[in-house]
Amino acid sequence: MKLKLTVKNKIINASEKMSLLKLIKTQLAKCALNIRKVEIQINDLSSDRHGTLQQCKINILVPGLPSINVNTKGRSMLQAIKRALKSLQHILVNKYQPSQPSS
Repeated sequence: MKLKLTVKNKIINASEKMSLLKLIKTQLAKCALNIRKVEIQINDLSSDRHGTLQQCKINILVPGLPSINVNTKGRSMLQAIKRALKSLQHILVNKYQPSQPSS
């Protein structure tokens, strides 16, 4: 699994980047063998109501299947990433897990 993390308008140090990558790998560990590439992009979004929000866009490439795109928002970068990963896990379980035959 190849990971690409892009953060715009914010500087993160190496330890923050490594902890984010570790979080992403652990959340996607069940499907890691089937995922070829993960692209994560973090942007600042200005909002009249909430001030500055963080937007997380995740694009996953799975061989033989259409790519999966998830967009979420959060008050912090970590919250946005966690929300996106939770949505992504939900999509992977619902769409791409083989259904169990009923007995």
